Amino acid sequence: MSDQPVSAGELVRRVIERDGVVRNGLARGLVNHRALARWIQESSPAEVSFDAILSAIRRYPIRQTSAKRQVHGRMILKLSLKNKVAVVSLKNEREVQTAVARFSEEVNYANGETFRVASSMEAVSVTLDAKNAGRLESRVPKSSVLRRIEKLAELVVTMEPEVERMPGGISTIASELAMNDVNIRQLTSVGPGRILILVDEKDAMEAYRALELLAETRTKWGERF
Repeated sequence: MSDQPVSAGELVRRVIERDGVVRNGLARGLVNHRALARWIQESSPAEVSFDAILSAIRRYPIRQTSAKRQVHGRMILKLSLKNKVAVVSLKNEREVQTAVARFSEEVNYANGETFRVASSMEAVSVTLDAKNAGRLESRVPKSSVLRRIEKLAELVVTMEPEVERMPGGISTIASELAMNDVNIRQLTSVGPGRILILVDEKDAMEAYRALELLAETRTKWGERF
């Protein structure tokens, strides 16, 4: 770690960029600059003067940051939500791979059933309808089942394809959910412009509402900035 002193500007930048609540509060004029400066000074181990921190807050390009958030929000084309989803984690063994491949042939995709597989060296993670989780587990050795996570909901975010080439696009989505106390259990980009997010069922409506509001920033905040 470097022993070089941290400037007031760098200290303020770190706080604002890492804390979405502070960032959005500043953008909407809901945060008192002096109170924020006092909090940053008191919570920082670095010795930086109050006046320097306050000046850095006032100089921070919050309008540009807000504009980026609006751009990302405008790229949301459609939101859809599905509950009663589960994730089954299995050992990555040849017998398991064969069983998963055969099971996938029985999934009724035409009726909207979910079946998605992600694998690593050690494990295979299968996202599917909760009603099918037990049936899948019955096809593999009991010792191959690592865990099952139930009571999940899947939020499908359809965005403009170019979002994948824009820095911060997906992180904006994640930040909005975090600011609304929504825990992301899994996030997958299946492109182009399609993001699948698993959250706890109890958080599903809050997650949907948060992203719906983000998509509406073009009308709510467009003229202000």
